Amino acid sequence: MGYELRQTPTGGVQLWEDLSGCQAAIVQSISFTVNRGATNTQNIGQSLPSNARIVGIWVTVPVVSNAATTANVSVGLVGGSNTFFSTAQDVKAAIGNFSQAATANWVPSASAQAISCTYTETGTASTSGTAYVSVQFIAN
Repeated sequence: MGYELRQTPTGGVQLWEDLSGCQAAIVQSISFTVNRGATNTQNIGQSLPSNARIVGIWVTVPVVSNAATTANVSVGLVGGSNTFFSTAQDVKAAIGNFSQAATANWVPSASAQAISCTYTETGTASTSGTAYVSVQFIAN
């Protein structure tokens, strides 16, 4: 089993494991800040590596959105569905950590998958609110 530090496209650092002879894998995470806007889809600039298995997607809300009706967050695939990895979930109501429900697309893919995040508000536009997303995965 070997480890390698790699620089991400956005300048961060990730610890990669080659998994040769490994009994248990290291859970890695791609984390990012959600950009607020009436409807805002952002290309995260990072990809799940080929054969990665998603083990969880979490949204952390330290400051709730003051959008009038809803503030939905979903995790998708660049060039594909905005809800490829998680359905839209309203994160306006409370501070805390929210687990995103798994979709059928959490299965490993033979190719790398570029991640996107969509934030959609309804009602009066927000002037405050903060959310972070963490896509947790194991590289096989």
